[in-house]
Amino acid sequence: MTIQFDNFRILELKGEINMINILVNGFILGFVASPTCPSNGEEIKQGTRSGFLFALSVGLGAVTGDAIILAAVLLGVMPVINTFPIVNSLLWLTGGVVLSYVSWGIFSEIKNIQGVSSQNNAANVILNKKKILQAYWAGTAITTFNPFTLVWWTGLLSPMMINNQNLTIFSLAVLAGSLAWFTILAIFLHAGRKYLNKRFLQIIITISGMVILGYSLYFFWQFISELIEIGGGN
Repeated sequence: MTIQFDNFRILELKGEINMINILVNGFILGFVASPTCPSNGEEIKQGTRSGFLFALSVGLGAVTGDAIILAAVLLGVMPVINTFPIVNSLLWLTGGVVLSYVSWGIFSEIKNIQGVSSQNNAANVILNKKKILQAYWAGTAITTFNPFTLVWWTGLLSPMMINNQNLTIFSLAVLAGSLAWFTILAIFLHAGRKYLNKRFLQIIITISGMVILGYSLYFFWQFISELIEIGGGN
C-alpha cells in the first residue's frame, strides 16, 4: 500500500511540475512574441497622445484578436485555408487594407498633435468612452486581420496537438503573457508622456505610423505574390 501510494504521489508531482512548465513557457512565449505585433504602433500612438487607458484599450483589443484567431485555429480553420489558397491570399489583402487605414489615420492626426503639457495634462484629460472603445476595436482589428497571427498560433499549437498536451492552459498562459506585455508598455508610455513636447511626440507617432504602413505594404506584396503563384499553378 505504501509503495502504491508513493508511486501515485510521484505521478501527481510530475503532473504538477508539467502544468507549471506549460504555464511558464506559455506566458514567456506570449510576452516575448507581443513586441512584434503591429498593434504596438497603435498603442504607442494612443499612449503618448491620450494616456494609459487608451493605450491599454489597444492592448486589450490585441489580446482579443489573438483569442479570436486562437479559437479559429482550435476549430480547424487551417484545413479550409490549405484547401482553398485564395482564402489565404484574401487574408493578406484584408490585413493590408486594415493596416493601411490605421496608418492613414495616424498620419492624418500628426499635424494636430500638441505637446502633453499644453493639451493633455492629468488635470484636463477627459475620458471619452467612445474613443476608448475605438482604440480597443483598432487593436482587435489589427491583430485579427494580421495573417501572421494565424500562422503563429498554428505553428505554436500544432506540436501540442500532436503530443496531446493541455492546449487550454497553454493558450491562456500565452494570452496572459501577451496581456502583460501590453500592460507594461501602456504603463511606460503613460509615465513618459510628461517628458514629451510637441516635436518629440510628432516624431514618435510618425515612426509608429511608418511601422504600421510597412506591415501593410508587406501584406500587399504577399497578396500579389500569392496571386501570381496561384495563377502560375493553374
